[in-house]
Amino acid sequence: MSHSTTILQSIGHTPLIRLNNVVPPGHGQVMVKLESANPTGSMKDRMALSVIEQAETDGRLKPGWSVVEYTGGSTGTSLALVCATKGYGLNIVTSDAFSLEKRKHMKALGAELTVIASHGKGITKDLIQAMITSA
Repeated sequence: MSHSTTILQSIGHTPLIRLNNVVPPGHGQVMVKLESANPTGSMKDRMALSVIEQAETDGRLKPGWSVVEYTGGSTGTSLALVCATKGYGLNIVTSDAFSLEKRKHMKALGAELTVIASHGKGITKDLIQAMITSA
């Protein structure tokens, strides 16, 4: 087993698994990437790392700055991991209409949350617009 220097280096190095008995013998192989092996258990880790590193490269993100994003879940968790590891602040605009567990996970990874009330109406177009406006 190889070891990564940082948790970010483990992102994307997920195992390739062959699925047996999916196609008839002699018709090929079906292979899948086990994305749940990423640090937060989500394929969104790849996206979060890529977005942050591209922003660093482009000069849109510099030491001491913070990232602001509106999200309801796994994107926020992945961004929280990447930002915490790289030393950036992260402000997430979310809503009580999204999973409490995901909000707790983002917060546990260091994100600051602004929670927009859904007023019991669930996820609506107006709620998403309010989140975007607040971000």
